[in-house]
Amino acid sequence: MKKVLIVLLFLGFTQVGFSQRNLVPGKGKSKKDFFGGAADFKEYRPFGLQLSVGPTFTIPTRPRPITQDFISSGRSYQLTTKANGIPGIFAEIGMIHLPQKRSKLSQAWNYIFISYIDWGIGFKMLNGAETTRISQLDPVTGNVLNTAEQTGTFNNLFVTARVAVHKNFYIGKKYFIDNGFGVNVDFNFKRNTTNYTPFVENAVPGKHYFHEPVMAHIHYELGFGFRLSRRSMLIPSVQVPIFGIYEWRKGASDFKWFDSNYYPMLVKVKWTYLFEKKVKGCAPARVNDQDKNTMKNQ
Repeated sequence: MKKVLIVLLFLGFTQVGFSQRNLVPGKGKSKKDFFGGAADFKEYRPFGLQLSVGPTFTIPTRPRPITQDFISSGRSYQLTTKANGIPGIFAEIGMIHLPQKRSKLSQAWNYIFISYIDWGIGFKMLNGAETTRISQLDPVTGNVLNTAEQTGTFNNLFVTARVAVHKNFYIGKKYFIDNGFGVNVDFNFKRNTTNYTPFVENAVPGKHYFHEPVMAHIHYELGFGFRLSRRSMLIPSVQVPIFGIYEWRKGASDFKWFDSNYYPMLVKVKWTYLFEKKVKGCAPARVNDQDKNTMKNQ
């Protein structure tokens, strides 16, 4: 899992080197040059709706089975534990905000640091399984005498809230790399866990652990966006936690369930839609100040 996170962060940060571009109108470029198709002279507010939906994955941080030998009550045993992730679903509704004021540093450097801020509330499912196999061994030859196996599963439903700050790096006229850092807080209000006893005949004391209902992370989001129009974007992306806030486990971003650790990942498609500003009279036939500010900050 560390390799996946390193690759995502590397791809995100390296966009600065080859795709810094701001859609500032003027200088001989029309709206058609930027967005294609017929010119759109409507005015839009610097905020709107955002909807996100997609699957969730729980990736075991120990992808290989863990095997250990032990002796209990004069008998020799071999215990093997293997974790598996089970896909779930995620959905949220919220808003997108386009900053209208630039900081002094942004003006001095002539660079847009924040393209947009978005937030959302919704639900997500984090599911997984753990299989334990215990074998009794012959104390002399070490051969397996008998084996028992059990599997426990969990299907946890969370209500979630998050906020993130994004920076877009454009590729061409309508495509862009979307980088976002944010905070999410989740509450596990429904826990479905099988009655799972992984240690046969109480040969080993149980080591089950269940994460606290509240889960909070600092997360990173990497996506590839498509500008559908001046008011709308579609952004497929991957969201992964990079630092665990609660429950505190020295900053670990995975969570523990049963006797295994799982790393949550969201693969989602986000759609944004700016609200239209109602104006009296005829629509202007030129790019207005609000259009300029909107495009500058995307």
